[in-house]
Amino acid sequence: MVPPRSIRRTLFRIGVVVLVPVGILGGCLAFDARTISRAKPPASVRTIEAFLAWKKEDVTGQGTFETGGVTYTVVLGRPARSLASGPSAYLFDTNGQFVDWTADMGDFYTVVHRFNLTGGHVKNIKRNAP
Repeated sequence: MVPPRSIRRTLFRIGVVVLVPVGILGGCLAFDARTISRAKPPASVRTIEAFLAWKKEDVTGQGTFETGGVTYTVVLGRPARSLASGPSAYLFDTNGQFVDWTADMGDFYTVVHRFNLTGGHVKNIKRNAP
């Protein structure tokens, strides 16, 4: 018969092997949720000027996106996730009115209109100097 101490030690090891990765994954997901919520524009952002006042130094570039004959200005921000494949992106119409956004233009479509900004769809990108 196996002594009780050996069973407790085995259960402890199994618990560590299971709980440590679950804890790390949970921490990563919580961190990403926090950074994505910080990238979401507040309700007061309705124009490109209000956006630039809100984001300030986090703006990393600007480009254009065209769909359905309409050209949008795309303002790029810092990545909003820890393993993002692209920057956050914010769309403005020709009048400078805020239209839509995405936390990661490399992986996600925009929130409202489901625009696909991946794979070279954003043109004429001009990056800000670091």
